[in-house]
Amino acid sequence: MIQFFRKIRQKLLEQNRVTRYLVYALGEIILVVIGILLALQINTWNQNRQDRKQEQQLLAQLEIEYIKNLDQLNSKIIIREKIINSCLTLLNYRNQDPALINVDSLNFHLYRTITRPTFNPILGVTNEVNSSGKLYLIQNADLRKELTSFESFLEDLTDEEEVIFNFSENLMQPFIIQHYQMGGVVTQFIQDDEFMAMYSLSDRTNEIPLKDLFPPSDFKPILYHPDLEDHLAIMMTNTIYTNQQSIGVKEKIELMLSLIQSGIN
Repeated sequence: MIQFFRKIRQKLLEQNRVTRYLVYALGEIILVVIGILLALQINTWNQNRQDRKQEQQLLAQLEIEYIKNLDQLNSKIIIREKIINSCLTLLNYRNQDPALINVDSLNFHLYRTITRPTFNPILGVTNEVNSSGKLYLIQNADLRKELTSFESFLEDLTDEEEVIFNFSENLMQPFIIQHYQMGGVVTQFIQDDEFMAMYSLSDRTNEIPLKDLFPPSDFKPILYHPDLEDHLAIMMTNTIYTNQQSIGVKEKIELMLSLIQSGIN
């Protein structure tokens, strides 16, 4: 088409018809511009199509990531609820006749009070999106905001978990070891299939008859020790507050999952 216009222009110049020459020259320019615009439009369309394909892949990966994070967080919330229940049970035992208290039950609740569950989210896809320049692929502005702020949002929960970890490691466990024999406590931990499953540990309950290795210990010195009440009260209070922080994180993850799933075709 351009070659056709060029021949016409040459003929018009030979005939000294300048006005028509200019018209045809302008037409040639317009055709070139239209061709460029069409090429750009096609390139833009192809790029958008590739971007949307990549976005769908990222959203699918993010959905898997945050479903796993939600499952893990729910598991840790349940564990903390059981820790709170064990603290209450031991506090109630202090008001009971020791002859009516089952030593295995006491050991069971003692070990649960020194459990330190922590939320360890999987953030591989999130970090890749934030650090590799792929964030622009996600069209939902609210989701982009949540992805960039999620890790910093976890700081309060992480701080509270650290408080419990340090309290258990530095005060609670040394106190129990000082005033009680740990064999029965450890046995109850290993034989607690529910907790073992929550921590993704293998089932070893039938490998060694641990109960036969550790004879029952006199629990009265620790159960009625005045400091036990303080330790249990502090552990229970910290755990309740940490679970409140966890509920906030849970709501955040549920919101993010809603935004992610709304963008999946």
